[in-house]
This record gives sequence, structure tokens and C-alpha cells, in this order.
Amino acid sequence: MCSLPHIEGWADVFPSFLKACKDKKIEHFVKLSFLRPTHDFKGVAEIARMYRDNVPFVSFHGTCDDLLEQAKTNSRISYTIICASHFMATPLLSQGDLLKKDHKFISASYGMGVNYVSPNDVADACVVVLLNQKPHRNKVYNITGPGPTKDKDIAKILSKRYGTEIEFIEMGYHEYAKDIKKRGLPKWLIRDSASMERMKAHGMDELKESYTEDYHNITGHQPETFEDYLEHTSTMRPGLTFP
Repeated sequence: MCSLPHIEGWADVFPSFLKACKDKKIEHFVKLSFLRPTHDFKGVAEIARMYRDNVPFVSFHGTCDDLLEQAKTNSRISYTIICASHFMATPLLSQGDLLKKDHKFISASYGMGVNYVSPNDVADACVVVLLNQKPHRNKVYNITGPGPTKDKDIAKILSKRYGTEIEFIEMGYHEYAKDIKKRGLPKWLIRDSASMERMKAHGMDELKESYTEDYHNITGHQPETFEDYLEHTSTMRPGLTFP
């Protein structure tokens, strides 16, 4: 199983890693990715293409996915690519200090609902695939959340869950980009975070056709809500508390 963070020199790193898997006669490769076009869900396909064209991190994953899909033509490797949209963990990780110290949550989504996906749902889908690979060989799944959630509502959910008022601050794109630069984040994270906010502001996640049944079809379960995710503390990384 492969989950790729941002990697400097990924254009060399991933092909080398994939070649090593071929040399070691790896038979099945499960990779996590961002939303990817499929024939089953045209609405998701449109969104996936827009993200790939406008967000460098998504483009990086898309190219790696292309290489993995081609691998079956010259090796014994089969694959399953499990794709998702914005993780529910992202606000906690990318704005952790802001939440903890200033009790603020910043967004540039212009009030649009966002397709937030629980990492627990992605993990559940991966476990099912790893335990029974055959029906999932050479397939791409797009895991989506229960529906659009506005960032201002996330601030309310966080306030209720952690017992302290989280102030929601809506910014414009350029103002948001300047703000995250001041936080001292890596350049790639600043670039990708700003690009993600710009895509959220398009409002594509508001559409019913932006959501799939892939998670339910794989696991038999319904996607977690943001409230469910925050209550599911047994799966969270220990040592981190918010706010």
C-alpha cells in the first residue's frame, strides 16, 4: 500500500519505487490519491480534471496514478487506486496552531459546501481491498463524504466538540494566501493549500453528482459525518489535542 505525501523530486522517486516493486514481483499495489476521473461518475470526473489542472499536488498524484495504471502492461502488478477529496483531518492539521492558540478557523471557500471525507472511511476501504484483492483489481474508487459541509459549520462543530468558541474567519483568496505564508508553512504547502481553497470556492461540491456510492459499495457502510469523525477518537494519532 502506498500513500504519497509531498515529495521533492517525485518525478524520479515514484517511478523508481514502482520499478523496485516490479523487480520484487509485487502482485498488487494499493495507492491513495485525490479524486480521479472514472466512467461511472461524470460529475466527479469533471471535478477531478479541474483539480488536476489547477492544484500541483493533485497533478503530481494524477501522474503517479497514470504510471501505476500502465504498469500492468509490462509487469505482474495489478492495482487499486482509492481516491478521496478533502480530508476531515486537514483543518486540524493545517490550522492546528491557529485553533489551539487563537481559537480561529480560516477559510477562503466563499461559503460553499465542501466534500470532506473521513480518513477512517478511506482506511476502511483500504482494509477491505487488502483482505480481498481479487474483485478490486485494476479499479479506481472515488470515496466521497456524506454531502457538502460549509467551513463556517465546521467552526461550529469544532466549538461544540472542544467546548470553546472557535471564531470563523472568511477571507478572499489572495488574503488567505498571504495569511498562510505568515504561518511559516513550507512553500509547497502554501501553494497547494491556496489552490485547494480556490477550488472549494467554485462550489462544485454543492452538486449531488459530485458524490459517489463507492464507499458504500466497498464496505457496506455509510460515510462518516464530521461529527462522527471527531467522536471516533480511537483512530486518531495520540498526543494531539485541539484546540
